[in-house]
Amino acid sequence: MAEAVDPNVADVIHISRVPDFSVDVIGRSDASDEEIALWCGVNERVIVTCDDDFRGRARRTSALTQCGAEVIVFAYQIRGLQNQIDTVARCVTSWQKRLAVLPYEGRVWIQNRKGRLRLDR
Repeated sequence: MAEAVDPNVADVIHISRVPDFSVDVIGRSDASDEEIALWCGVNERVIVTCDDDFRGRARRTSALTQCGAEVIVFAYQIRGLQNQIDTVARCVTSWQKRLAVLPYEGRVWIQNRKGRLRLDR
């Protein structure tokens, strides 16, 4: 994912590129959601997910924030890896502007279709 985003605009890294985690032959990490959330919290990285595993599970994302992670969850399904990459690339600058003025902390943000990022309460 990192190669699809201008490095002068954002410091984006796909979990498959994090040396602390191993990946399978198609680039999926074997790390648990909690391990990823802990790594993100320690490194002050925001988890961005298009994964159905996160969406619609308030308790699940809340548990990840307890690990210290800030999480952005898409409120709609994005089909296909390239489509996911393109969508994240379009959103990342506005996310940075919105989150840069706030201290990093465990929160869940919802990204809707119209481009709005809202804090999940």
